[in-house]
Amino acid sequence: MNAFLQELEQTAAELRQQANAFAAQQRQDDADLTKIRANIYDICATIGKVMCKTQPEEAQETAFLKKLEELPQNWRVALEAAEAHGNTQRAAVEELKLEALAHVLARFHARKEG
Repeated sequence: MNAFLQELEQTAAELRQQANAFAAQQRQDDADLTKIRANIYDICATIGKVMCKTQPEEAQETAFLKKLEELPQNWRVALEAAEAHGNTQRAAVEELKLEALAHVLARFHARKEG
């Protein structure tokens, strides 16, 4: 699990570097969206670290997955509200957060299967 959490932190760091590069190129929208993705990776890594500290080793992965599955509930509500009010910018942000989380989950499951 620790290796996976390090992967998440590395990905977040790479995304922050990419966001800085976008900002330097005056591509602020791209920078902002990339920062959001980095934040999701950071959140997932933090949740994983907490699970490693608070759960017995055999329960860490299950607890981690449970927390990650709970995480997007508010994002889905926010997405639906944004769509209902025609706020396409907010909807795009919520979709990006959901996509980033789905990518983290896919990587986690692929690691376990591989």
